[in-house]
Amino acid sequence: MDGFYSVDELTPRISLGYLIRRINKLSANRVKATFDGNDISFTQWVVLALVASGTADTCRDLSRDMDHDSGAMTRVIDQLEERGLLVRQRDAGDRRVSKLIVTDLGREIFAQLAPRVVGAWNEVLDGFERDEVLKLIAMLNKLLARFEALESREGQ
Repeated sequence: MDGFYSVDELTPRISLGYLIRRINKLSANRVKATFDGNDISFTQWVVLALVASGTADTCRDLSRDMDHDSGAMTRVIDQLEERGLLVRQRDAGDRRVSKLIVTDLGREIFAQLAPRVVGAWNEVLDGFERDEVLKLIAMLNKLLARFEALESREGQ
């Protein structure tokens, strides 16, 4: 495909960057609100979700995936560790690296709070067909893979 965008036609409503950023902001606000008054913040829940799913297992991975600086992420990890929801374990292959592991209690808390996130997203997706949502997820994963490939190539 030749370039999709042209300078003359680029507007926010067709800008992927704008749309993704705006959707991220609105979705984060909606889901965060479901955690109001709870002992676990939405950010802490996301950390548990990423570690429990195997998507991230180090502070560095979490910082990258959540766009948090490493100091802020270390504080979140410290809070979760103090509460017994996750533990740090030295990596056998590289003792400088601490791997994160969700504890049984952490998995229990994650599971208890997951319905809040599911409910918020199901409310937003009401009116979408299942096939539309699956297609959107597939396209977003394709876009993510392209960005990661470009980042990897540029980092070499």
